[in-house]
Amino acid sequence: TVAPALAVAIPAAVMSMGSRPYAQEVVVAGAGQHEWVWAAIASGDLSAVRSAPLSFDICGVHPRYGSVLTAFLQSLLNLEGRFVTESDRGRRAKDLVDELGRRGARPDLVIPCANVRVKGLYREWRLTGDITAMQAVIQMRNDLMNFKFESEGQTEDDEDGASCDARILGELIDKYAELVAAAGHSVQRSFIPDAVIGVWESLLQDTATADVEIVSPDGRARAHSPLLAKASPVVAAMLSSEMKEGSLREVQVQEPLRVVELFLSLLYTGCVPCEGHGQPGDDGPELREGLKVAVATAFMSNSSRSVLLPAGLVGEVCSLDKAGDALVRFDGISARQWVTRRNFWRLRLAGAGEVGQLQEDIAGAFALAKRWLVAGLAEVLEERLERGLSADGFAAAAEVAELHNASRLRAACLALARNSLQVRAAYDA
Repeated sequence: TVAPALAVAIPAAVMSMGSRPYAQEVVVAGAGQHEWVWAAIASGDLSAVRSAPLSFDICGVHPRYGSVLTAFLQSLLNLEGRFVTESDRGRRAKDLVDELGRRGARPDLVIPCANVRVKGLYREWRLTGDITAMQAVIQMRNDLMNFKFESEGQTEDDEDGASCDARILGELIDKYAELVAAAGHSVQRSFIPDAVIGVWESLLQDTATADVEIVSPDGRARAHSPLLAKASPVVAAMLSSEMKEGSLREVQVQEPLRVVELFLSLLYTGCVPCEGHGQPGDDGPELREGLKVAVATAFMSNSSRSVLLPAGLVGEVCSLDKAGDALVRFDGISARQWVTRRNFWRLRLAGAGEVGQLQEDIAGAFALAKRWLVAGLAEVLEERLERGLSADGFAAAAEVAELHNASRLRAACLALARNSLQVRAAYDA
């Protein structure tokens, strides 16, 4: 999905000396009660970070470390702290970022008037001015990739070491991109046992005790009035009044039956159909030259000058190298971008009609939820539309975003429209 945070292009890194006044009030942590948490993050001590109190401000700024997502870079790149004994520094760094992200860390938040020094084994950086963790890591990764071209007299071991550090930072960039993509999602999540969901599904399928019908142009769906009335004050008013809905126990809607069934499924069980997005470690789709693909999960491309690839962006595979990595021409991006095999799980095959149909159905369910004032359900469906936004379902998502003043979804649609040649071509026609 294209989260609203991803609609804003990440500017070039601010690595110059000096700073300027920053008007926004910022909480700055020093040698206070949470200094031990900052020290734990800086050393890569995951166990200590997990025991940090809830009162610790995960979005705070430290005068020495910057943000929590820049605090550990010194130890990571100079083999200090817990990273010195870790056989897989990259894995520890990603686990640390996962924990910080779970607590709400944001790689796109500005560190105002930063003055952070990061001394690695192969390069040294001074991060100054107004900068984000994402900007810093992208610049550092690019500098390490250019190490062998810029330095004279380095050994082959130095070149290999710098390349290894660049690869680790590249993996962190992908992690940061995931956090940016998830940052706009405000819907709370709960983990519910399958057995409980099974009970709810059995109630949905129990038409014998259902006492109200939702009538669509192409069919009818039965439901239970107590549940509908609790979820929607609009339906409650209709069923409890002298209106025909109350006497006939029927509610007329304009949406097709499949949309109503999707709405009821989510209302009863809390589950939204999955579009089959991959998970880390999956092989992903089998790519070949000329194949159309779409970004399923936002990530940074693997080119030397990487760019952020928002979810929903469509492209065509230009070629594959001997390692199986793909060179892809994405809509709206002038330079072709490399995607390594380890990131294929973040892609899906484009042009599948059922994906666009599902997006249209979710848009219809969102419109019904807004009309019936089922607020919590409308939030879930709006987020689902953002995460699954693609050129195929763009028209339906953009329409409901405008009709129901869904600002986050509208921002995601505008971002996709700016980046997708397919969307622009459809509207130019």
